[in-house]
Amino acid sequence: MSIRESTFSQSLWKTQPFKGLLFIALIGVISWIFEVVLGQILRLDVTSKLIYITIFFVWWWHLGFSLNGYPGNRFFSTRFGRGSVNLTVLLVLSYLTGEIWKFISTKATLADTSVGLWGQTAIIAAAASLFFFDNTIVTTEKIRNWHPVSGFLNIFFAVFFIAPALTFLPQLWGLQPFYIPWYWYPTSTIFGSFFERWPLSKLDLEQPRLGLIHTGAIILLTLLMALILKQLGIDLFTTTTGPIFAAIWTTVGLGLLWQFNLWPFVHLAQPTKGIVVSLISLIITIALYIPTVALFSQDLIQGLYWWFNILWVQVLLMAPGLYDGIGLWQNDR
Repeated sequence: MSIRESTFSQSLWKTQPFKGLLFIALIGVISWIFEVVLGQILRLDVTSKLIYITIFFVWWWHLGFSLNGYPGNRFFSTRFGRGSVNLTVLLVLSYLTGEIWKFISTKATLADTSVGLWGQTAIIAAAASLFFFDNTIVTTEKIRNWHPVSGFLNIFFAVFFIAPALTFLPQLWGLQPFYIPWYWYPTSTIFGSFFERWPLSKLDLEQPRLGLIHTGAIILLTLLMALILKQLGIDLFTTTTGPIFAAIWTTVGLGLLWQFNLWPFVHLAQPTKGIVVSLISLIITIALYIPTVALFSQDLIQGLYWWFNILWVQVLLMAPGLYDGIGLWQNDR
């Protein structure tokens, strides 16, 4: 292949829709590899695999965003190098987290502990701090971008304060552990990314006012989503089909945002862009949800696991400081 042909090939895969299609294939392959490791090599049951993916999300969020690439960036300047370090750290932390929860709970199996509830709450606490409140809940303007100190503060807030408070404290009074479910995520993607916080973005609000209103908007949209799904016979909170729908919608939403960079609608003005992309994401979600439920009708938890596995790999490839997809994210076309 000539130099000219090589350059053309590289530029082709850095443009849409080719970049998005490449990542769909890449995500599929890596998801299968994770299934081989978790299922066939480690021989975990489906519940344990879902729990470990939840723990992966907890630590990925902080290694990828809160810590801004630390500790991998202390050893390598390339994304591949620091991504390899951080991925190793993530897997070690996830394993230790499971073992510590089993020790604290005096349970032999991870599924008998409350680690899954803790993990869901820790994910939401981190995401709210980072993306709703722009990293201002536990950090001042002065240290907001002081890495990794600001990241460790967010880890303390999400992992060691909010999540344990909800899972441990109720048990002191003989109550069931509380938690915040992850089902808010699809509506968060729509409002925060598709609509780019419109119309709040027009009000010139400062934190924490913007974060509080943003959080309220997500809660309202999530309740609305739950109400609509319930009318369709899909209960978001008491069935497996509800979480499957939410997992697919999240995956599709992030795919349009991250893999396809909202192509070809990126230049549309708000709220037209938000409306168009939201409708497209919903149509694609329904088209994927129907065959998923049909295929896994005898074991819906397996269907939920596969979508969580795909979703996990999707965000793994996007996280700053972890793999960024061999640099192909850099072009937003």
